[in-house]
Amino acid sequence: MSQLHSVSRKGLLEIAASFGVLAAVGGVAPAPADAREGIVGAWNLVSFDVDEGKGKEKPRFGPDPVGYLIYSADARMAAVLAGTHRPMLNSPAGTAQSEESRTQSLLNFLAYAGRYEVRGDRVFHHVEVSVFTNLMGTTLERQFVLQGDTLTIRTLPPEIWNSSNVLVWKRA
Repeated sequence: MSQLHSVSRKGLLEIAASFGVLAAVGGVAPAPADAREGIVGAWNLVSFDVDEGKGKEKPRFGPDPVGYLIYSADARMAAVLAGTHRPMLNSPAGTAQSEESRTQSLLNFLAYAGRYEVRGDRVFHHVEVSVFTNLMGTTLERQFVLQGDTLTIRTLPPEIWNSSNVLVWKRA
């Protein structure tokens, strides 16, 4: 009995998590600590390319896209990405020079946030809020590779734009 008293609360939680007990309580399967901890933080977008499977990728948002991807330690995430050459879109009314300009500005922008979970080399974004309302309530599966301060993500079906994309991020 004295050995049980020597285990810290954190130690008990880690043991419980390893057996999936916390998954039943929290509703989200826990990721291995090292996999999730590796991606936790803020990431700057380096490139966002459409992978057409022909060996040559093309930029999704044109040259020099910008963006942040943020993964918190408590399994929350947010992604904001944009082309740098978008037509002017004025806030708060969303006015633009033309309907086409407004459409192009929106087509070269993506933002969503919600919860996430990591399973092996996959990260699942459970979208709670998005600029595209049809994404709310969906789960977006991403395959990732983490090498040093570079995080490479490949989108997997279901796709937002009906094509696979490769996004390269550098730790901010």
